[in-house]
Amino acid sequence: MKCARSIHYSPLVATAANATRAGAASLDERIAAARPTLSPGEERVASFFAQHREEAVFLSAAEMARQLETSDATVIRAVQSLGYSGLPALKAELQDALRSRATPTLRLGRSIEDLGDEPSVVLDHVLATELQLLHDARGTLRSTDFARALKVLAGAQRVVIQGLGPNAPLGEYFAARLRRMRRPAVAVGARGQALADVLIDIRRGDVVIVIAYDRSSPEAELTLERARELKLPSILITDTLGLALGGQFTVALSARRAGGGMFHLSAMTIVVLDALLFGLAGQDRAAALAAAEELQELRARIDKRALGGTE
Repeated sequence: MKCARSIHYSPLVATAANATRAGAASLDERIAAARPTLSPGEERVASFFAQHREEAVFLSAAEMARQLETSDATVIRAVQSLGYSGLPALKAELQDALRSRATPTLRLGRSIEDLGDEPSVVLDHVLATELQLLHDARGTLRSTDFARALKVLAGAQRVVIQGLGPNAPLGEYFAARLRRMRRPAVAVGARGQALADVLIDIRRGDVVIVIAYDRSSPEAELTLERARELKLPSILITDTLGLALGGQFTVALSARRAGGGMFHLSAMTIVVLDALLFGLAGQDRAAALAAAEELQELRARIDKRALGGTE
């Protein structure tokens, strides 16, 4: 058990509570923010809320406690640690979220086992899920944050984008697309001691982008810290960490994704990155079009050389 029971009054939890009252934080964001302060029992309760939303709506604190082999007091403490005034407030939010799901196919909690191996069922579920996530993003991706991110990127001399693990190729994709627009960019995915080489290369004029989902990492936090030390702007692309990492970035673009473990869906991240690319191109259309034309000319020269032609 964690020793400091004052965790329920820590600045982190106070921030979660304030965000809750303001209607700014989702259940997932609150869980991500409060997780470091939760006791093991409270974390089990929080995970139950996240993974069994429909069931949680209809269970009392005592019933949840029996299922999780804990006490109803632990359930209530977990609810309060997430910034809710009580279990009814949490249930009300869950009910509102579930009403927005028109059919069972749009509920995002189905597991691989539930889906089975029928290709048409898998395809329908993934398409329905991605469509729902895109719909939800209209509420979480605020236009003011997007405009601020574009302004930051437009003034960058170079963009450094960090994506770890499966997010590394997404960072490379974004960097490659930026370079096609003649905007210097580099993707980094170093972990451990290798991160020092990345951090020492960050310089004046850079804008740092970090892709981080679900749980933060030392690498993400150190990269954002390095940007703050050098007084550089930073952008966090996330689903639930905007609250947990509050104050560590210039602007966050928050959009929920679905799945778990190795089966996370990535389309939402691509949509956010593509929106940034289109926004940058729109701010300087002449330069974007000139870069596109030059790219086509270079491709034509390569094709001609490959076919044995001459200049």
